[in-house]
Amino acid sequence: MELFKKNVKITEISNGRSQLSLNRKSFIIHHYCPHTFNIGDHFVIRSIRKYLNEYLPEAIFIPKPCAKNRGWGQPVRLTGENINISNKYADAVIVGGSDQYNNWALRIKKDEITKLVPPLYLIGLGVSSRSLNEPPYIAKKEYYEDIRITNDQARFSSVRDNYTKEFLVKLGYEKAVVTGCPALHLFNDDFHLLKDGFAALTFPFPVIKHSKKILYKSLITRIREMIDIMHRSGLQPIITCHDDRDVFVAQEVFPDEKIFYSNYVDDFIDFYRKSLLVVGSRLHASIFVAGLGKPFVNINIDRRGQGFTDTFNLGEWNLNIDDNQFVKKLEQRVNTIISGDLRVFNNFSKIKSGYRQLYLNFMRNIAADIKEKVVRQG
Repeated sequence: MELFKKNVKITEISNGRSQLSLNRKSFIIHHYCPHTFNIGDHFVIRSIRKYLNEYLPEAIFIPKPCAKNRGWGQPVRLTGENINISNKYADAVIVGGSDQYNNWALRIKKDEITKLVPPLYLIGLGVSSRSLNEPPYIAKKEYYEDIRITNDQARFSSVRDNYTKEFLVKLGYEKAVVTGCPALHLFNDDFHLLKDGFAALTFPFPVIKHSKKILYKSLITRIREMIDIMHRSGLQPIITCHDDRDVFVAQEVFPDEKIFYSNYVDDFIDFYRKSLLVVGSRLHASIFVAGLGKPFVNINIDRRGQGFTDTFNLGEWNLNIDDNQFVKKLEQRVNTIISGDLRVFNNFSKIKSGYRQLYLNFMRNIAADIKEKVVRQG
């Protein structure tokens, strides 16, 4: 379709559906997010829709994928003629993904977003970097202003960590609310330890193999070390793949190890519920299982992991990929967990509880704002 081609400009601004006086039985929400085959994206999506539906039962979500992925065609994104599509058909628009500030994956333009008619809400967005010691990755200077204006246009804006909050403040936007990643709040179980669980070791995204060869080599080395640690601790390691492309690489690198993968969120929920602990560089795994009450150790490879670690005061627990005492420290953490000592997660749980309330209030406020701002008969 012409609408989904690149560089299709807005030719005429459509009247906004949200401003029409209708007897609304449903609120049509266009949800711009990374609908990929990466299961981590769907942890975020499910949480956002779960709580908006709880506070706004009439909500109907129309997915608008905004990342390069397979199965959904070209990214749609809230730009160009798609502004008109959302004007014409949406009662409200939400943008809720994860790394969407990272190199401004959304590509929303400052001179287009102001033409959006329905109310806009930014939920749980985050920025990242190319490595542990680099600043936020934004390739083009004009993206900074695009990001700021998009936030100015939004009715409400939330971010996943203090690192992203500071990034926006430096751009001149100070109203973002830190709520933690939506995936963290999908569940709210107390931390506990299974007697017969396994160790889920998350496999690195294979794109790193081509774009960051040194990092990828380090990650594979770390997984080998993790496997040895788990065996010494009497645990069964399971290589856990969040994307189907992970499976092929995992098969090649660890042909004798047990592998888990599914493209269904509920299968992952069941899998992680049966785990004893989770270790690895897949940040959404650590974030998600924290909500399930599963002990975890996140391996920080960039500022995303560090942002999560610092925001939740886990600096003395999570590990950086380049730690020169990595094996010793990880083995200590694994032994601490299997001994039943979960005290490290007590403080984390208190911090998480505070952010959870902020998140639920934020989602409740969005629901109330949609009801107030969208015109209805009577």
